[in-house]
Amino acid sequence: MTARDIRLQANFTACNAGYDAATQAWTLQPDSAGDGWNLTTAEPAPSIAPGILGPIMWTVNTIDLAGLELAKETFFPVGSSIQDPMLYFNDSTTTAAMHVFDLITDKLIDPLLAVQMTFIPGGNPFSGSNYGMMGEGNDATTIIMGSYRFKTGNTNLTYPQIMRTEQASIFSSGEPTAASKLYCYRIVIPLVDLGVTIIGVPAARFYLTGVRDEEPDLEYMMRLKRSYELDQTQS
Repeated sequence: MTARDIRLQANFTACNAGYDAATQAWTLQPDSAGDGWNLTTAEPAPSIAPGILGPIMWTVNTIDLAGLELAKETFFPVGSSIQDPMLYFNDSTTTAAMHVFDLITDKLIDPLLAVQMTFIPGGNPFSGSNYGMMGEGNDATTIIMGSYRFKTGNTNLTYPQIMRTEQASIFSSGEPTAASKLYCYRIVIPLVDLGVTIIGVPAARFYLTGVRDEEPDLEYMMRLKRSYELDQTQS
C-alpha cells in the first residue's frame, strides 16, 4: 500500500473552577462544562513535605489508531498544533500564574507528577524536569507531542487575571508508532492564594498530522512489540 497522509485530532472542553486552599477542595463554576476534567490535588514535595497538597487540573482524550493496526501500518508524525483561542484566567491576588502541559503519548502517564515537576524550590527528583526528559523516567520516544507553557498575570494591565505566556517550550519526539491508541493530555498547575482562587482554562483542540504506511516486517513487529509493552505500564 502506498503511503497516505492522515490528520488526527483531539478535542477538550473548557473548565472554570474554584480552588479553596483551606479545604483543598475544587468547585466547578456555574455554567462551566468541565466535562472530562479531573480536579484534584497532589503532593508537590512528598520527600520533604509529605501530606502537603497542591492543586492540579487535568483531562485526557484518546485517538483511536486501531484501523492502522488492523492494516499493519505505522503512523509517522509530521507536525502538530494546539488550538486554544480563548483566555486562561487566574484571579489570585498574590501569585496569578499557571503551568500548562499539553501532550500526545502512546502510553499512559501519571498527570500528578506534573505537580512535583513544577515545584519551586526543589525537594524531589522530578523538580525542574518534564515528561520524557532525563531523570524523569518516561522514554522520550513515547512523547509524540509535548508542549509546556508558563503563564502569568500582569498587574500593570487592565485585566491582571488574564494569563499571558512567559515561557513556551516544545519537547516532542515525533517518533513513529504502531500503537492502537494515542493518549492526549491537558494538565494545568495553577498557583493559588490561601483563600479561594478561580481558575479558567479554555476549550482546546490538538491536531496531529502525519503519514500512514507499511514497514518491513521485522521493523513493524519490533515496533508493535514495543507498543504492547508500553500498554502494560504507566509512569
